Amino acid sequence: MTFPPGDSSSPRAAGTSPEDATAIPARMLLWVDQVGGFLVCLRDEVTIGATNGGPEEVDIPLIANLSRRHATIHRQGETYSISAHAPSFLGDRAIDHEAWLSSNKDLRLGGVGFRFRQPTVLSATAVLDSTTSHRIAGGAEGIVLMHELCLLGPAADHHIVCRHWNDPIILFRRKDQLRCKSPGPLFVDGELVEGDAALTHGTIVTGTDARFRVEYC
Repeated sequence: MTFPPGDSSSPRAAGTSPEDATAIPARMLLWVDQVGGFLVCLRDEVTIGATNGGPEEVDIPLIANLSRRHATIHRQGETYSISAHAPSFLGDRAIDHEAWLSSNKDLRLGGVGFRFRQPTVLSATAVLDSTTSHRIAGGAEGIVLMHELCLLGPAADHHIVCRHWNDPIILFRRKDQLRCKSPGPLFVDGELVEGDAALTHGTIVTGTDARFRVEYC
């Protein structure tokens, strides 16, 4: 049986769980029904490079003609910079060593293109939108660099835009946990949420017209 990208029932999300399935992970995958799969990176430093099909050595592994460790994105408070370890460009300018990133800037790593965005001033969380036809190892279609919160919902300034939803769902950090909440009805693993609830590896989050599964990497 095959499943469309982003289907929260996909067996890809039902593999072996990390040793600590409750602590905040370095990365997670969100499989959002009718929308797609998203790689969410939670560290302040994120590496990008090519995958060779073996154990991943970078946070964002791409199926592309890149160096194994092509670049590193750093978050410092609410600002971002990129260090280039192989030929990289910000707009039309080559990145000699390090450059600051600002919203809506085009980034090119070898032949791979992204647009770096910070959709809302309410959060330092950023998004890397693909501008070329490369693929992300593992089947994700989008990349989110999560700071304190990640917004999923119908508005253009949400980090993961889910146009058919009525109510947004907010993912956020609290101490050593990831949690979620929504202004509308919200269920976590079938239980109605009062206030907010913790996310763990394999959690299924459901709203009135929303559904996604969390997979810790």
